[in-house]
Amino acid sequence: MTNHPIDDALAASEDTFEIDLINRESGTAYPRAAVYSTNTMAQILEEYAADIGIDPKDSKILFENKRTHESTSDRSMTVEGLGLREGDVLAIADNCGVA
Repeated sequence: MTNHPIDDALAASEDTFEIDLINRESGTAYPRAAVYSTNTMAQILEEYAADIGIDPKDSKILFENKRTHESTSDRSMTVEGLGLREGDVLAIADNCGVA
């Protein structure tokens, strides 16, 4: 049993793969997060924000594919749309106290 029941369900699907998540500002990581290529950034944020110390309600969140350096603040962007593949790292940054 895991702390994230979604992991077990996703792992059972052939369409899933794993990426690492990291808080771009603090460096806090969540390794091997299971995702579908059709998951949105909002869905990933909802599931893992607390684990990496991101405020999911922050109005200014940036998602970056560390392999391609492509980034977006569009929460409706999909995993596939951001070009994420097995083993990639998705860096997420919130406003982090910026005035």
